[in-house]
Amino acid sequence: MRLIKTFILRLYMDPELRDQTCGDLQALPGRKTFSFKNNAELLNLIHQLANEEVKELPMKASQDETEPDLSISKQPTE
Repeated sequence: MRLIKTFILRLYMDPELRDQTCGDLQALPGRKTFSFKNNAELLNLIHQLANEEVKELPMKASQDETEPDLSISKQPTE
């Protein structure tokens, strides 16, 4: 099972501080906005928001027909 999460990313550029990344990330559909001041904060924010969604998923999802079952070996065992 795959999870797709949609965000709106706004980057604010300062011509004097070109190496600094800052902005805000808006998680859809709730439209709650989170600010960040550097690359590390942005990555942490993305991980936190993605993990919130994963926690709500069931532990074992039913097998998707489009994804092969890798736990079954097709080789004969001796």
